[in-house]
Amino acid sequence: MKRYIAKTNVSINIVLPTGANRHIAFSSLTGGGSVFYTDDPEIQNAMERHYKFGTLFRIDNKYAAEKQRNKPAPKPKAQATTDTTEAAPATDEETEPSTDEQPTEAEADEAEAETNNGLKTIVVSDPDAAKAYLAEHFGLSRTKIKTLKAIKEAATANGIVFEGI
Repeated sequence: MKRYIAKTNVSINIVLPTGANRHIAFSSLTGGGSVFYTDDPEIQNAMERHYKFGTLFRIDNKYAAEKQRNKPAPKPKAQATTDTTEAAPATDEETEPSTDEQPTEAEADEAEAETNNGLKTIVVSDPDAAKAYLAEHFGLSRTKIKTLKAIKEAATANGIVFEGI
């Protein structure tokens, strides 16, 4: 991904290697100037061949340096041990997830469990999270589930109950 910046609001026409013309409109920035992002190599090549490249607009080198700097360091792989106790097959007790582990943030928002009446319990933090869950998993329109009552009715109709709202 390359970031092209300009000191003014810029709109240019470029010619792609295929001979096609393309209109490029930079997005205005609040503090002045404009920016355009692309990861298409054809557009990058055409923009860098543009006769105003370097004077009207340029590549933001800081953006590429920031992206490299912000990449997380690769996690070292655990080394295999030659301990014979680990080579034994796991029992059912060992394969079940322990309840002592803390759940991740995503699991905390949507922890699922089975209730007595057959409805699945979904833990959410607020009504908006419940709406998002219904829209994502059941395709419901967010405009039809505006009230808390409507959210609970839609959840019950789909076999779930929300906890935390």
